Amino acid sequence: MACYVHHVPGRLRVKTQALKNNLSGARQVKSCMETVRGVLETEVSTITGSVVIKYDACLVSSTTILETLRDQGCIQNAHCLAAHQAVHRTHPAQKLADTLVAKLIETAVERSAIALIAAII
Repeated sequence: MACYVHHVPGRLRVKTQALKNNLSGARQVKSCMETVRGVLETEVSTITGSVVIKYDACLVSSTTILETLRDQGCIQNAHCLAAHQAVHRTHPAQKLADTLVAKLIETAVERSAIALIAAII
C-alpha cells in the first residue's frame, strides 16, 4: 500500500489506497486515532483515501501516529515511515535558521505590540 505523507508540526496528512472507498476502514482509523493521547481531530475521506490528523505535538509525535496507522494496516512501515523520517531529519544549519527566524518574529511582534500600546496611550 503506497502512501503519501505531508507533515507540519501539529498536522499530518496521509493518503493511502487502503482507505479509498473503504468506509469501514475509515471508521476504524477514526476510532483508533481518537484513542491516541494528543490527537485532537481526525478527518478521513474515503473519496481521496486521505487522513488528516491534527495533534498536540507536545503530547504525541508524528512518528507515533504513523506507527499507529501502520499497526491498523493503513500504511506500510518501510515506505511511509522511512520517507517521513528522511524528510524530517533536520540539518543543524536548518535548526539554527529556524531558531533565528522564530526569534526575529517574536521580537517583531513584541515591538509591534509595544508600539500599538504607546499609540493608544
